[in-house]
Amino acid sequence: MATLQDIRAKAQLQPRPLDWFQRQIRSLGNQFDTPGALMRSDIGQMTGRPDVGSMYLYLYDPKTKASLPYYDRFPLVFPYEDAQGGFYGLNLHYLPYGIRFQLLEALMKTKSTKTVTSDTELQLSWNILKSASRFPGVQPTVKRYLYSNIRSRILKVNPEDWYTAAMLPVEQFEGLTKQQVFNRSRKSL
Repeated sequence: MATLQDIRAKAQLQPRPLDWFQRQIRSLGNQFDTPGALMRSDIGQMTGRPDVGSMYLYLYDPKTKASLPYYDRFPLVFPYEDAQGGFYGLNLHYLPYGIRFQLLEALMKTKSTKTVTSDTELQLSWNILKSASRFPGVQPTVKRYLYSNIRSRILKVNPEDWYTAAMLPVEQFEGLTKQQVFNRSRKSL
């Protein structure tokens, strides 16, 4: 059975395609099939508040959930801009895995370092992201999050593990199934 360390080490040797990451995730078995299991893993470290350009996981309870047709209780977010009482971010969980991978590949072109290291951040802003041709799939991922509605500690995902985290099936949708959310996101592209 593979471990996160195995995947991290192999992925650092050379760029890997989507199907490689999907096989690695399957080889993890049920090790990370719940938010709690992932939060206790070494895929990242706990932090205070999210910074623009890094990837985060946390439990979330939307303020306006009664009026939302669906939402993700365990978002996987790249914040890109501060907002009053919170931030705007890209929640990759709203995309099917293939489109999620493509968007992450495009986002990685904005990374702050030549190679992926523990210091890598993405250079993100709405002015950069609004170019749909440069970042296909970004529209369904744009969400606003309030600090007051974060219901867990915040896990900052190691940059070396961003692809792995993006492929893990830990989204927690309320209101619709994962497949229904994916279908809606495809239609909006």
